[in-house]
Amino acid sequence: MHGLLDREGLLRFYDLGGRTTGAVGSVPRVPDYDWLPEVEAAAALAEPGPTVRLCLDVQGIRCAACVWLLQTVWQRQPGARALRVDPSLGRATLVYDRGSAAAQEFVRAAARFGYPLAKQSRRPLRDSGLLIRLGIAVALAMNAMILAVSLYFGLDAAVADQGLRALFGWVLLGLGTASVLVGGPVFFRSALAGLRAGVVHMDLPISLGLLLAWAGSVHGQLTGGATYFDTVAIFIAFMLGGRFLQQRTLAQSRDLVLADDGAEHLRARRLHDGAVAVVPVTQLRPGDELLLAPGDLVPVKATLLDGPGNFSLDWISGESEPRRFAGGAELPAGAFHAGRQPLRARVAASYVDSGLAELLEQPIQDREDTRGRVRFWHVLNRSYALGVLLAAAAGALLWSFLEPARALPVAIAVLVITCPCAMGIATPLAFHLSQALLRRRGVFARTKSLLDKALCVRTVVFDKTGTVTFGGLRAQLDGTPPAELLPVLATMVAGSNHPVSQALLAALPERPFRRDLEVTEVPGAGLECRLDGACYRVGSPAFAGVPAGHGRECVFARDGELLLRAVLEEDFRAGAAEELDWLQRQGLAVHLLSGDRPDRVLRAAVALGVPEDRAHGGMVPQDKAAFVAAHDRADLMMVGDGLNDAPAFAAAFCAGTPAMDRPVLPARADFCFRGAQAGAVRAVFEVARLHRRVVRTNLALALAYNATTLVVCFCGWMTPVLCAVLMPISSAALVLHTSSAFAAARRRA
Repeated sequence: MHGLLDREGLLRFYDLGGRTTGAVGSVPRVPDYDWLPEVEAAAALAEPGPTVRLCLDVQGIRCAACVWLLQTVWQRQPGARALRVDPSLGRATLVYDRGSAAAQEFVRAAARFGYPLAKQSRRPLRDSGLLIRLGIAVALAMNAMILAVSLYFGLDAAVADQGLRALFGWVLLGLGTASVLVGGPVFFRSALAGLRAGVVHMDLPISLGLLLAWAGSVHGQLTGGATYFDTVAIFIAFMLGGRFLQQRTLAQSRDLVLADDGAEHLRARRLHDGAVAVVPVTQLRPGDELLLAPGDLVPVKATLLDGPGNFSLDWISGESEPRRFAGGAELPAGAFHAGRQPLRARVAASYVDSGLAELLEQPIQDREDTRGRVRFWHVLNRSYALGVLLAAAAGALLWSFLEPARALPVAIAVLVITCPCAMGIATPLAFHLSQALLRRRGVFARTKSLLDKALCVRTVVFDKTGTVTFGGLRAQLDGTPPAELLPVLATMVAGSNHPVSQALLAALPERPFRRDLEVTEVPGAGLECRLDGACYRVGSPAFAGVPAGHGRECVFARDGELLLRAVLEEDFRAGAAEELDWLQRQGLAVHLLSGDRPDRVLRAAVALGVPEDRAHGGMVPQDKAAFVAAHDRADLMMVGDGLNDAPAFAAAFCAGTPAMDRPVLPARADFCFRGAQAGAVRAVFEVARLHRRVVRTNLALALAYNATTLVVCFCGWMTPVLCAVLMPISSAALVLHTSSAFAAARRRA
């Protein structure tokens, strides 16, 4: 990365960012931005004029240096007009000349520097009813505070104002009652459902506190005692705000990934009467003719009519290299067309009979199930509810002996002042900030239990192909090809879809093309062409007739004379080895599973620093599921991207996938991630530990607050005025602590 910044003249990045920058390590692989033309076209239609405005999500922004780097890269693009980057939202707004390639060039350049961009996928919040309740509760609370403040500052001290004071009291009763009627059902229904299921959760103490505080205040209004209607209204508004924040956070993360799965989203191009029709795969019947474009999924068993063709089986078996199929061969359902030319195929079996349906339509496991491992919240909620009730009863019992008339007011004061602010306000805020921190690192939680489950994980199992690798190869050139022969080599590899040829082509400094060369591909060996009486070959050392080197390699030779040697290695995600090393240093057992050949899996494990006895190759989907089931003690995380990983996901305690744009796995995962760099799994563990530390600190602070206020209540010193002051202060303190802790984490990230 440093070399890239140096070549591009962007070393000022280090001066601006100092130690907070992260421009180290390998240059990330640039993702495929095939979705960009469609998004650009939609943006161009939305706003007519000479310019186009495009809003995209951007990942990886850490500091001001990152913003400067993106701005500088943007300004170098022809046709670029303006760029506005919002680091807090992870959003970039591009304005450029209509018809220019500024956006396409910019997103690829930004990705090379570790800032992948993605199309925005914002859906409206589903639970609009909660938002309406929150708005009404806030309005009621503000009006209640206005009236209560006038009483606290002496309105009831003057005899002449007694009538007005009584009116204000009844208005406060109405506002408090309206708050309970509007906001209370959100917590009452949940608490009741939990009791019916034998589960005690946070909504039970909230519901008890609301009902008893309201009932006690009504009694105080009728008997001339103390009332806490304003405090009740404020408390409801706070609790609804925390609930809304938590639901919105999880909904946003879920909406950014594929929310549904199965066959209803899969389409195929069917040829009929000389026309192409895009139809659901469930409508395909044996005998139908399909048109397979490059990159298309083969949704059913089919016979290849044209050929030969290359098809990737990594989604099915995890094989890292595409397999070549001759004309007339049967294509398995789940293969991807890895060639460059469209091919025709005839359906041999329906979707149901092709085997793909069995994996696509597996029952989705309840990913919120923690298998009883996460008991902290259950114990806390049960203890809190019981503790508050016992404290209120103890206060009432104490004052029934000292001054019976004050027993009920003391009990009410205990119920009101011991509000679960740490659980109802600070905890949802911590959850929201945790999810925001994960999103900044390219991770999107699909279950609210992810952070709790991550703390229980002791074993992490990675699929190889497509998860720690990109499923292809990377070539490291041993030297520089002769300048006069560079066009020959580039022309030979440019016309081949074989992964080795594509890796060599990507590694070449230039790619000049000669139209006069006739290149022949020798299946299983390499490429060959003749020029000026000489025979040029690209392939294995044995095929080229040169001595073999070390490891997996490809050579370029002329009549047995070595011209260039290239070492081939797995195309690992940038930072994969560092992430796996970090996980193992944390005491986690890391395993590598794959359907690829065992020798390739073993080489990948050695390169990644995974012990050889934890590398397992040649595994079919059932083997992976059996391995997970045998090693999972409600403490295993499975990370994979292929259809062959779906059974293992169902058996795993926790699961994650980078396959955000494919069916099946996202809906079966606890989290999804995107980006060309590794580090998502590490981010989950780091944020989970931060979340636990912040939440437990908040609970400790809340316990100290409640213990102090209980003493005040038991002494009979608590008044509505003091309660109205202490509750907002305690809530603000917890919110401030939570926000500052996550702000510090963002600066360190």
